[in-house]
Amino acid sequence: MDVAAREQLLAAGLANQRRGELAGAERCYRLVLTQQPQDFDALYRMGVLALQCGNAQGAVHYLARAQDVRPLDADGFYNLGMAHALHYSFDRAQAAFERSRALDANHPSAAVSLGNVHKLMGRASEAREAYMAAIASPRIDPVLFSQVLVGLHSNPTVDAQTLYALHREWARRYAQPLLARAPVHSNARDMDRRLAIGFVSPRFCSNIVGHFLRSLLRPLAAEADVFLYHAGAQTDWLTEELAHCNVRWRDIATLDDDAAARLVQRDRIDVLVDLAGHAPRNRLLLFARRPAPVQATWLDYFNTTGLDTIDVIVTDRVSTPPALVASGAQRFAEAVEYMPHSRLCYAAPPFAPAVSAPAALREGRVTFGCFGRVDKIGAEVIAVWAAILSNVAGSRLIVKSEGLEVPAVRDRLLQQFGAYAIAAERILLRGRSTHEALLAEYADVDIALDPFPYNGGATTCDALWMGVPVVTLAGEAMIARQGASLLSAAGHPEWIAADAHEYVAIATDLAADVPRLVATRGDLRSRLAVSPLCDGPRFAGDLLDIFRAAWQRWCASATMPNAVQGAVP
Repeated sequence: MDVAAREQLLAAGLANQRRGELAGAERCYRLVLTQQPQDFDALYRMGVLALQCGNAQGAVHYLARAQDVRPLDADGFYNLGMAHALHYSFDRAQAAFERSRALDANHPSAAVSLGNVHKLMGRASEAREAYMAAIASPRIDPVLFSQVLVGLHSNPTVDAQTLYALHREWARRYAQPLLARAPVHSNARDMDRRLAIGFVSPRFCSNIVGHFLRSLLRPLAAEADVFLYHAGAQTDWLTEELAHCNVRWRDIATLDDDAAARLVQRDRIDVLVDLAGHAPRNRLLLFARRPAPVQATWLDYFNTTGLDTIDVIVTDRVSTPPALVASGAQRFAEAVEYMPHSRLCYAAPPFAPAVSAPAALREGRVTFGCFGRVDKIGAEVIAVWAAILSNVAGSRLIVKSEGLEVPAVRDRLLQQFGAYAIAAERILLRGRSTHEALLAEYADVDIALDPFPYNGGATTCDALWMGVPVVTLAGEAMIARQGASLLSAAGHPEWIAADAHEYVAIATDLAADVPRLVATRGDLRSRLAVSPLCDGPRFAGDLLDIFRAAWQRWCASATMPNAVQGAVP
């Protein structure tokens, strides 16, 4: 094969790959490899192609061959690490990421991925070191930086002041330069007129956003013109339900931020609400352009965005006690606005099974459970849970999470519990499943244990709906108080601990009174259904009051809130 033919095939393959025509791309690369089996570019692109397809074995095969040809390629080792991670070979993934960083100390993707591996394996200090190295890279982009911010929230070695400073640094680097694109808003300054409210999220689907919007969207749409700006690709039954709640649907996943900003302006949105914060596929740089006169953040994040162009953060007084704001333990670039009960409103999935009898009646022993993410279960959590298991003779703990299919992750948990003399057979590890199957598995759980400092959200609500009491520890950060907020709104503050000692005591006392567990199981769902946590119409009215007040402040302002006046291009 001559040079020109090779170049033509590689170019055609790359073009197909970028268009998502992966079969066509594969044909091009294979034609090159039939003539030149050691062609680095063809091997490398075949490996990346396999990664795109979720083919871990194929990715490892081709990327390892590529590294044999060019052993000093940092990007190659990074992708090889991703392939090993996809194959659940985390030791090999770690080695590949470390090799990538040895070849290129400023490789931000390798540093972030290395941090993710350390986090999953419970190595908090090593995870922080890798994440901070990524931030120090001059090549880190806003997407990777946001990944670091999310990852650091479950790290007990990172304090609130550091997290606040990092959020503000994200805004300084990526959002502040866009202030010049902020438009002059011509929205009619009528304080009491019907408002146009837009919600932006990549996850209008069967996810935390969808489930916490379900019950309030229709009553909110009765009082305001509601627009849903969908920034993601995933759709399902809940997407369909949300799109038919008397709202106006806008797909912006393929629009860049400038185009999305123009669309928001054409829709004449009065209040634009971010539902993602720094979560994956967020559109914070859309908000940095300030396409609406009033902008807020709420729901699927648990900290400041750091942006000066977001005016309001919606929370509640349990998640964000005024005293913690005054002391600086919680800090926000946005003005804090309080919902009267919880900052979240839960709607149970329609496929939730009936509540079963407590497992203790069937098993003759108490079973604790945690169905949250395994990377939230750090050394401090395991120490507390081990103390509970030691106190409650014969008890067991079910941990269910994506990632527990990985032998190294399973071994890590069992070894850490073993250090406290908790036998492996008392720890039941279960991998991911459908949401419907997960809910059914609460039949095996008597008492749910909330991890800390990164509390559960939807998992806590699901457990309560299935009749299972939840024990939580209230910390200082918003995410560390999410369990307390949900339990307070559900009417069960007695399950909220102020420290680890009280957490152990509450769980131990619950386990000692099986008749009380039976009674709780029998009426928890019915009580939850009429609590503020599940009152969609009431929540919608309270949320609209917050948006109305922010809108009225803008109407009353003498000047526009934009730092710089201009026109969206």
